[in-house]
Parts: sequence; structure tokens; C-alpha cells
Amino acid sequence: MKDIFENLLNYIQNSIFWLSAGFISAIGGIDGDIRVLFYLTIIDCITGFLKAIKERNVLSKNMFIGFIIRKPAIYLGIATMYQLDKASFMKDINVSLRVCMITGCIIMESISIMENLTKLGIKFPGIIENILAVKKENLDKDK
Repeated sequence: MKDIFENLLNYIQNSIFWLSAGFISAIGGIDGDIRVLFYLTIIDCITGFLKAIKERNVLSKNMFIGFIIRKPAIYLGIATMYQLDKASFMKDINVSLRVCMITGCIIMESISIMENLTKLGIKFPGIIENILAVKKENLDKDK
């Protein structure tokens, strides 16, 4: 019985390792931009959860969509942009779609964190709100 449990645990650990390695490879590795986005994603989840506790709607549809669907979709989008960057037809442009996607997601996560914290009663200096509002406007224009 002990051998079966050890083999199962070893199999699970190996599966997690290889899935993680594949994911990291698919998004183009771990660099400073991805690290910032990852931390902001975690902070957004925490602040969103705190806001939901305050508003007493922890089990809402928005929480489900935000945590289960939107967050993984961000990283799937980054993986897609990285694969497009690697495609031969994209060599003509000197712009990294991966970096553009990550930058846009960083701005979106930052705005979401600010909105969550504002609803929790935290005030921000006007300059910070203005900078993020301008960045969000620029992102919306590009759509």
C-alpha cells in the first residue's frame, strides 16, 4: 500500500512539473513583465475577494467569471501572442505582441485593483487615477 501511495505521489509531482514547464514555455518564459502581471493578478484576486466579502456576494457570477475564466484567459492570450511572435510572418514588424498583451493586461489589472480598493474605502492620489485612466483610454481606442 505504501508503494502505491508513493508511486501516485511521484506521478502527481511529475505531472505538475511537466505541466508547469509546458505552461512557462508557452508564455515565453518568466521575465520581469510576466512576474509583475502574475503578482498583480494575485493582488487583484485578493482585493476582489475582500470587496466581495464587504458587499456580501462572494458566491456571485462575477466572482466565478473573474477567477475561473478571466484570469486563465489572460495567460492563454499571452501564450497566443508569444506563439504569433515566433511565427515567421511576424518577423517583419519590430513589435512584440507578447509584450503588448502583457502591458495591456498589467494596466487592466492595475485599474481593477484600484477599483476594488476604492470600493473598500481606500483613497488614491488624483495623479495615479489620471495616469491609469489615460492608459485605459488609450487601450480602449486601440480596440
